[in-house]
Formats: sequence, C-alpha cells, structure tokens
Amino acid sequence: MKLKHLFLVCICVVSFAFAKAESATPAFFQEFISHQVAKGETLYSIARKYKLTEKDIIKLNPDAKERVYEGLVLILPESATASKETATPQEDVRFKTHKVRRKETLYSISKKYNVTQDAIKKYNKRLYSETLRKGDKIRIPLNYVGVVEEKVTITNTGGGISQEEAPKDGGAAFVSYTVKAKETKYGIARLYGITIAELETMNPEMKDGLKVGQTIKVPNTTVEKNDTAVINEEVYAFYEVKKGNTIYSLLKEFNISADKLVELNPTVGDGLKEGMILKVPKGVSGTISNTTADAGTTIEMAANTTKGSLLDSLSDYSTKKVVLMLPFGVNRTTADSLANAEDVIKSDRALRISLDFYSGVLVALDHAKQQGISTDLQVYDTEYVRGDGPATNARKVERLISSNDFSGVDVVIGPLLASNFNRASTLLARQRVPLISPITQRVDFRSNVFQSRPSEAQLREVMIDYLKPRAAGKNIIIIADKKNGKVKTKLQSLFPSAKVVTIREGDNGPYLGQYDVTDKISEFQENWIILETNDVPLISSVTTKLTTLLTTRKVTLFTTYKGTAYDSDAIQHMDLMHLHFHYPSMNKEYTYSATKEFVDTYEDRYDITPSKEAIRGYDIMYDTLLRLAFAENLYDAAKSGIETNYIENKFRYDQKSSGGFYNNAIYLIKYSEGLMLEEVSRENPEEVED
Repeated sequence: MKLKHLFLVCICVVSFAFAKAESATPAFFQEFISHQVAKGETLYSIARKYKLTEKDIIKLNPDAKERVYEGLVLILPESATASKETATPQEDVRFKTHKVRRKETLYSISKKYNVTQDAIKKYNKRLYSETLRKGDKIRIPLNYVGVVEEKVTITNTGGGISQEEAPKDGGAAFVSYTVKAKETKYGIARLYGITIAELETMNPEMKDGLKVGQTIKVPNTTVEKNDTAVINEEVYAFYEVKKGNTIYSLLKEFNISADKLVELNPTVGDGLKEGMILKVPKGVSGTISNTTADAGTTIEMAANTTKGSLLDSLSDYSTKKVVLMLPFGVNRTTADSLANAEDVIKSDRALRISLDFYSGVLVALDHAKQQGISTDLQVYDTEYVRGDGPATNARKVERLISSNDFSGVDVVIGPLLASNFNRASTLLARQRVPLISPITQRVDFRSNVFQSRPSEAQLREVMIDYLKPRAAGKNIIIIADKKNGKVKTKLQSLFPSAKVVTIREGDNGPYLGQYDVTDKISEFQENWIILETNDVPLISSVTTKLTTLLTTRKVTLFTTYKGTAYDSDAIQHMDLMHLHFHYPSMNKEYTYSATKEFVDTYEDRYDITPSKEAIRGYDIMYDTLLRLAFAENLYDAAKSGIETNYIENKFRYDQKSSGGFYNNAIYLIKYSEGLMLEEVSRENPEEVED
C-alpha cells in the first residue's frame, strides 16, 4: 500500500470533518448568553459590541443572516463580552436586502437605490476587500444620511482623480480620471466597481481604445488615497495570511505603517485571520502576483495554449461557485479507524481515483488564486458502493442534489461514474447548471453536459485523419481481431489497396502464423502496419516479428486506439520504440523540465509524485476556472473555440447538434528515442514522423 493514499484519505476525512463542523451545532456543554435587539441595532453593531464577527452570531442564529429587528433575542457564546464602544451615528437606518443578479455591480446597485457606494460598503464590510458575485445578499441602507469621506487629490504621475470635480457631499456625480500608461478598460472598471460596458456608456469615445493622458469619466466613489501608486495595481500584490502571522510581523515584513495596511485592507481592523488575502506592496517575499505578466510562474507555464491564451483574456474575477462530486465514501473512512483505511482504499478503485483527483484539484485552486480567481468549492460525497448497484447509487446522487441548493452554481465537476453522472445531469438540466464528466467517456449527452474525456470513436478518427493524407505510396497492412471488425471494415474502405492479415484462432486465443505478416512486407516501399487489438500475446507476437525486419525494411506501427494491453510488462517497449509506434491519446506524458514548478509544488504539498489522476484533477479544475473567468459562463467559453493545453491534458469543447459539449482536443503520440513519448505534429500532411 502506498503511503500517498493513506495521506490523501486523511486529507479528505479532515476536509469533510471541517466542512461539517462549519454548520454543526456547538458542543452540548457550551454555555450561552442572550441579547435582545434594541431599536436601531444592526448585526454589525451587535458584533462590534460583543467583540464577535457577524459570522459568529449567524452560526448560532441562522435567521439573523436575513435580518435582525427590534425585540429579537439572539443567542451568543458565553465568551462574548460587551464593549463600551458607543454606537455608530444614525443607528435607525432602515435596510432592504438585495440579491445580486448576474452582471450587477456595486455602481449599478447604488444607482438603482440612489445611495452611494460607500454607504453600501459601510453596512457590508466585506465589500471593502471583496468583489460582488451573483447570488450575494447585501443590505442596502434606504435612509442613510451619513457623511461620506471627501475625495482626496491624487497628484504625482499624471493619473488619477481631479480634485476640482470631486464633490464633498458623497453624491453620485462623475469625476474625471486621467489614463496612465499600461492601464486597461478592465483595470479601471474593476477599480471603481463597474463593468466595462458601464464605463464605455459613461465614455462613448473610449470604445475605440484608451490613450495615455486621455481624460475619462468615472463614478464618484472613494478610492485609496495619498499615493497614485495605490490606483496602479501593478505595484501591489496579494499575501495570504499564514498561521502565526501578527499585525506586528506583517508591518515589519512589508515595511509599511499600520495605517497603510488597514487602508489597503479595511477588514484587518476587525482582526487578522489565517487564510485572509491581503493587498500589500509588490516584491515582498511570499506574495502572490495579481497580474498575469509575471514570467516564469507555474500558471503561465502550465497554461500554454495552442489557439489562444486564456490568461491574457480574463475579465470576470467574481468568486466562482464550484461543486465537486466524487465517491469518497467518507461514511466508511470516518467510521473505520485509520489503521483500517488501507484495506478500505485497496478494495475501492473509485476511492483511489477520487483521492488523487481531489489532490490535484486543491493545487489548481491555489494556482487560480494566484491569478486573482477565488473559488467557493463545495465537495459532496456520492457515497458510491459497488455492491449497491447502479440504480441505488444513482438514488444517492438524487438525494444529494435534492437536499442542497444549486442555484448560482457555476459548474459541477462529477460525479465520477457514468450512471451517477447521467442522473445528476438530468436533475440539473432545468437549472442549466453545467456538469463536467471528469473520467468516464460514456455519458448521455444533454444540453448541460461537458464530456472532458474524448471518446474511443474520437480517438480513432484523429488517427485516421492523420493517416489518410499521408498514405500515398505506402504499403499498408491491416491486422485486426474479431473484436475490431468494424474498424477493420472502415480501414479497408479508406485504403482499398491495403493488405489484410487474417488472424488465426486457436485454443489459447488469436495468433499469427510464422509468415502471415512477413510475407506481406515490401522491400521497396515504406511499410505501415495498422494493428487493431487489445490482446497482449497478439501484440507481442506482431511487434517481435516486425522488429526482426528493421535491418532491411522500413516499418512503422500504428493503432487507432491504444488499449490497456500495451501497458503490459509482456510487451517489449523497446520494440515499440524501434517501430516508431503511433497512437492517439487524451493526454501526453509530462516532462519534469517543462513542468518543474507544478511538480515541485505538488511534491512539496503531498511528499509524492503526482499520478495521472492527480494531474487530470489539476488540469480540469484549472482549465474550468480560467474559462469561467474568461467568459460569462462555461457555455460561452466553450463556444469560443479556444483550445488550452496544460500539464498532460488539453481541452477544446465542441458542441453536439443534439446538445452538450465534448472535448475534441486530442494528442497524437509516438514512441521516440530513449522510450520518450513525443507529441506528433499534424501540420504537414506530406510527412509522417519517424
């Protein structure tokens, strides 16, 4: 039993235990105090009064998330201590709860309710450091009359707000902004909490592009002050708060004042928490870049694309809501002791795949965060048990979906197995929630289905498309067993002059006579052998016979579908190398030198080398997050036709006429010197690589 599986199962058990603890009832022996809401009190003011967070109160009082009202009795932990801090001005503010719709921005919401953006932020503190996302519920102060801080003149590099046009009453008037070098429409729109479309509506002349020194209109909302560089995001980066960090240690590390740190990160005023993302001066050790221009990063290396770079075209940095459905069997791994986990994992291949896949997903989330993409990941255990049968396991998925809210979910990855995936895609089709099938290729296509693994038919077609324009002048020999009768017939129709080897049937299975292949080999032409079988002895027999001819004949071996038999130790891989064996594949073999940073990151985290399932988990999740940040939704991203290429897998989703999308990005691989698996170029139809 490999150590990695025990390690990964521990990760999953801990992850799920933590997820459950987030919503669990506090321990029975915990003591509580109560607080009756007075007139004008808000959730925020009560939290401040008792030195708690709003989340602390909501945990014990779920209804308080929607609203608090005079006379409501709240349960608070006994550790809460009332502060002598005076109430904030105008505590009789009336509020309306607003659910954020797609494409809404803080600016558009402020216009709708005729209230300043700063007033909205005041009662929704997280908006000082986070962006709005679809489905968020925020409180709108309907009768707020507080004074909004006066705009501050920004002088220095010729960019920023003009003081003359900055009203002192916090109204919704526009102010002027001077465009600086390297600034983009998206960067300016993001800075002021509006969309590019809204920015262009304010400035029709900018639709043709921005120019350095150009003066444009922007919403009158408070921005960071005292330093023009604050507006220019190029001089700032992100830092994830680590365990043991203190305000003092961060001030020393970043060489800034406490006021500056709080100014850049208002939520720090409520306390420092592990995992919090802070905006800090760029160039400090340990920071995470918030641009895509940093050379040599894992992300840019991994996201090399063949048709376009998604990293160069990201536009939607809202938090992505992702659901991962895999058969972890947490009920079994938590019920049994960890000492028994080895037996559980050994007996369950689906669990082994899930654990490795999940480990890659976690690395992808971290790398997406480095690009400014935050993810709200919900992990659901489908509790698959082989002995329960497809129908029973599908009903488990049905109960899982019916008992959880999938509104606002951007994508579901999984379930792993075909019957469970098909059931989930059926149930979520009405909500248009896209589902990506991570492993299986046998899925029922519906409008919301994304088949990430190319089918056998797709793989065969790629190989045939490669052979057709290059077949002229070749001595083609087809060898196919009974199970591959259909592809044999198709190959014969495409290459009518091809020679066909008849496979003999014996008591021990299919076999070839001594001269069945050699008699058809040409001395003067290049010989192309197309072998269609998944029988180990037959493959071994053919490759051995062909290898003996290489001293006097030119022979290349092909297959339209490489089955598992080729991975057998009984097959001499040196023979495959000498025959320049070509085959289609959904993935390539990564090289350490090309993906060093990813491999090092994974090995540092798990102390093991990533498996193919772990790499697939990384590639699928990272590609999905980039696509969601590239387009409004996964459907639009797929229709763009962009092909992406990552560690081992690549993706280009084409739409089926009957509905749904399938990944049509496929590698053509050949065995080359040193037993290296090399990608074959399909650009020049006049040549075949050897």
